[in-house]
Formats: sequence, C-alpha cells, structure tokens
Amino acid sequence: MASASSSVSLRTKTRIAVGIMWAISGIMMLQPKIHSPLFVSDILAPPAEAWQPLGVQKLLQAADTLWLAAPSLWPYLIAALEVGGALIITWGNPRARTVAAYVLIAWSIVLWGVAEGFGNLFNGTGSMLTGTPGTALLYGVATLLVILPMLWWENHQLVYRLRQGLGWLWIMMAGLQGLPGSGFWHGPRLAEVFGLVTMDGSEPSWLQQSINDGVMLSFHHPLMTNLFLVLIMLAVGIAWLRRWRYAFGLSVAVTTIIWVVPEACGGIWTGLAPTPGMIIPFLIFMAIARADLIQNPHLHQRPKVTSS
Repeated sequence: MASASSSVSLRTKTRIAVGIMWAISGIMMLQPKIHSPLFVSDILAPPAEAWQPLGVQKLLQAADTLWLAAPSLWPYLIAALEVGGALIITWGNPRARTVAAYVLIAWSIVLWGVAEGFGNLFNGTGSMLTGTPGTALLYGVATLLVILPMLWWENHQLVYRLRQGLGWLWIMMAGLQGLPGSGFWHGPRLAEVFGLVTMDGSEPSWLQQSINDGVMLSFHHPLMTNLFLVLIMLAVGIAWLRRWRYAFGLSVAVTTIIWVVPEACGGIWTGLAPTPGMIIPFLIFMAIARADLIQNPHLHQRPKVTSS
C-alpha cells in the first residue's frame, strides 16, 4: 500500500512539473524580442545552416518562411497552445489531461523537426553542449510520462526504464562528443561550440566570462578539454546504469554546468529563448530515476508488466 501511495505521489508530482515546464515555455514566447527579426536570425536560422541533410535543410527553411509570414501572430498562438495545455495537464480531468498531453507531444515532435533540425542528430555535429538530442524531444518524452499507465508506476517499471534510459542517453552523448568526424578534437571546432551562444550584453558578467573562458580553453587545449567532456559524460551514464548512489548528484551537477556555460542558461538572458532549454525535462527525468537509486539494491530486480 505504501509503495502504491508513493507511486501515485511521484506520478502527481511529475504531472505538475510537466505542467509547469510547458507554462514557462509558453510564457517565454511572449517576450517582446521574439517578435523581432532577431528571433529568426539567432534562433530559427542557425539549425538550417548547420550542415543539415538536404531534406532537413529544406524543412527548416520552409518553417522559417512560414514564421516570417506572420511573425507577430505565431508567438501568441504558440503561447496559448502551451499555456493552455499546461493548465489542463495540471488541473484538468483525466480525459482532458490525456488529450492535452497527446497534443503537446505532437507539438513537440513538430518543433523538434522544423525548429531544432532534429537536435542535429543527423548532421554529424550533434553535441549535448549545443542542445542535442533536442529540447523539444525532451519536452515530448517528459509529457509522455503523464499518460503512461499507472501500472508502470506502481510496479516500478517506469523508474527502472527511465534510469536505464538516462544512462544510455549520457553514453550516447559521450559517443557523439568523441566522434572524430564531428571535429570536437580540434580547437577551432570545439571553441565554436562554446561560442555559438548569442550574447547581447544583457547577460551577467560572470556568465560572459565563463563562456569566454570555455572558448579559450577549448581552443588552446582541445584534446584535454574534449577528452574530459567525453569521460565525464561516460561516467554519468555508467553511474546511472550501475545504480551508483551518487549518480543523481553527479548528473545534476554536470547537467547544470553544461546548461549554464556552453548553453548560457538556455539563452534566457537574451530575451529570445523560446524555452529555458534542456534543464527542466532533465531534472524531471533525474528526479524520477532517483527513485530507482534509493530502492534496496538487494531486493532490486528488473520489473515486468503483467497483464491485468
């Protein structure tokens, strides 16, 4: 009974967290600068120019053209969709929550493709430091948790699989970071990753200095810097897979540092960021997966879903 109660509590907290995540994203679409041409040049255009496959490039360019057809209208429509969905997920009845979740998942897939270029997974230049595998994809996966069967929560299936998924995700990100073809072992390319963040002077001086330090360090010592990045990502992934008791703390620390420095806090200081970045869905995933770390390891077995 206590286990079932804790599962219901964890599921409820997750649902509220997902609602807050979407509400923040929707409100951020109302920033005045998002109506300006800077939003296209600094946010929408770069993914289309990042050595994308021809089909993906044309898709991104078509999305940019569609945005430019009504740049003053789209932010309000998107804000209404995301905030409305957030309110329903948080306070709506079960059927309405399910419908809202499906709508937001579909919207996440659209954003992942037409706005983020599928997180740069298909162009050989993907890096967690620049948002791979894609913020929209992470938002969609987080929203999917809201509509998964209660049985998955009660029998510990979800937290087990989420912990495993986090582990393999970090290992995959380490693999992308270490790919020879990505160029991250060379100073100019790795420095470019840190320098991709658009800063307009509104950021705190400590953040600007931290990013500049990252650019200089990666430019002058690319082998050391990239090797450290690969190893730390591998360490986080293995820690989750091995159920190391400090996996949660290590993962939070590394995720936060990546979000703050190379991603400049998701660009929130610029007034152009449509979301705070990957930090919120990652925190949701880690908070759920942490439940699998605190189980008695001697009693831990791979859970299975049984037919009712």
